[in-house]
Amino acid sequence: MSAQRQLENRRTPAPEIAGGLHLHVHRLAEGAAVIEVNGEVDLYTAPRLAEIAEARIRSTIGMVIIDLGPTTFLAVSGLRTLHHLQLLARVHQVEFYVDPGESRPVRRLLEILPLPCARPGMVASLGLSRLPSPRGTGN
Repeated sequence: MSAQRQLENRRTPAPEIAGGLHLHVHRLAEGAAVIEVNGEVDLYTAPRLAEIAEARIRSTIGMVIIDLGPTTFLAVSGLRTLHHLQLLARVHQVEFYVDPGESRPVRRLLEILPLPCARPGMVASLGLSRLPSPRGTGN
C-alpha cells in the first residue's frame, strides 16, 4: 500500500473503527424519516450523522426524527451537530426532532445541555397523529 493511501486511511476512519457508529434510515411515510443512531456519536462520527441527516433535510421530506435510543455515547461535538441540524431544518422548513429514547448517556447530556427539539418518546409513539406531506406537493 502506498504511503499516500495509508495517510488517507488514517484521516478518514471507517465508521466501524471510529466508535462503531451505525445509522439506519426508516421511511415512516412519504413525508417523514427516522434516522436510528446506534453506537457512539463523537468527533469522528458526528460528520457522518450530519451528512445523512442533511441529505434528508434538503430533500422533499417534511419531518426528520433522530432516534438516539440505541446510542451508547453522545459527545458535545454530537450535540453541536444536532443543533446545526435543527437550525438547517428550520431554514428548510422541515420539522426536526431528537428522541433520546432510553439512552442514559444521551439523556444525561440533554439534562445538562438541553435541545429545544428533544422529544422523549417521539419514536416510541410512532402513531404520530399526522405525518407531513412532502414539501412541494401543495398539501
